[in-house]
Amino acid sequence: MIVIEAGVLLTPVTRFEPGRLIIDGTSITDAGSATTIRVPSGARRVDASQMLVVPGFIEPHIHGCGGADVMEGTYESLNVMSRTLSKHGTTSFLATTVSSPPDVLTAAIEKLGALIPRSFDGAQPIGIHLEGPFISTAKRGTHRAANVIAPDVGLLEKWIRAANKTLRLVTLAPELPGADELVPLAREQGVSLAMGHSNATFEQARSAVERGFSYAVHTFNAMRAFSHRGSGIVGEVLADDRIFAEIIPDGVHVDPAVVRLFGRAKGKERVLLVSDAISATGMPDGRYVLGGDTVEVVNGVCRDGEGRLAGSTLTQEIALRNFAEWTAWSIEDALLGLTLNPARALRLEKKGVLDAGADADVVLMDHSFRVMKTYVKGKLVFDRLWTN
Repeated sequence: MIVIEAGVLLTPVTRFEPGRLIIDGTSITDAGSATTIRVPSGARRVDASQMLVVPGFIEPHIHGCGGADVMEGTYESLNVMSRTLSKHGTTSFLATTVSSPPDVLTAAIEKLGALIPRSFDGAQPIGIHLEGPFISTAKRGTHRAANVIAPDVGLLEKWIRAANKTLRLVTLAPELPGADELVPLAREQGVSLAMGHSNATFEQARSAVERGFSYAVHTFNAMRAFSHRGSGIVGEVLADDRIFAEIIPDGVHVDPAVVRLFGRAKGKERVLLVSDAISATGMPDGRYVLGGDTVEVVNGVCRDGEGRLAGSTLTQEIALRNFAEWTAWSIEDALLGLTLNPARALRLEKKGVLDAGADADVVLMDHSFRVMKTYVKGKLVFDRLWTN
């Protein structure tokens, strides 16, 4: 049994200062004020009296890190990602694919679906995010045009089977012919549909929400441009409180002033702080892969051969720091964007909170948002002392 003595404990909806967290095995048994929670006999104490203790971060949108790419589909590549992410406070992630020929995607999904239930050294992959190929050619971003195809219910059904019940999120341009046919299948299989890489008008996006879409991928990026006379998909994402919306707060994908506007529009309960990170994350500048393509990274900025942004090298603790700074939100409010909000958006049980019965996914940070220790299901998987 482990007792973490916290200078500040954020559950994240409640703040305890000082706080105390009790971990028994893989679960949290109690969390609250240090003045009211009794320390069990024989428990091992962890001194975090100068730190913030928060839920482990959930990353719904990541293509790679540490030199590894999701599309490799190997245990070794996922484990590299797992170890790398734990250094940055991420404890759960969706392995995110890129648009590829159907046979390539099928093979990758089969491999990932078989691997995801296994144990890893750090952050745990909890499912697959299928980003493409059912996206708009006009808003494909770095996805190859040849790999973008029309929505196909038969293919989605095939990929759901191949994923072995691990497909959790599908990015889809809702304005495309045939998109409607995917909605009942996704709902029946418990797969969330996300609007993204889309040239939808405001009306088309609103119709998609009425049909069951409740998630938006990297807001502003690869979307029809916002205008005061034709707000498009961005207008619907910002105005509709039913939508959980991703933002990449790296200062490259979205200007800090626009991130601040985004925060005001969405409110603390619908923001999702994501990285869209690629294999170059945590690595020196140079050439890296994103699926089957080569990406050039200069000063941490990733671009494809045509100069388009191709993911990021952002990590979630930096996303949290940037977002809190640029919006002037409290740490409690900003923290929701990578804990409770993604848990709710993806309908994850026992994640994103420090409550009795929840998984013991816990991060200890200093007050500069530097991750000091990370626990995944009660196991210490990262300690900054190991790297010193």
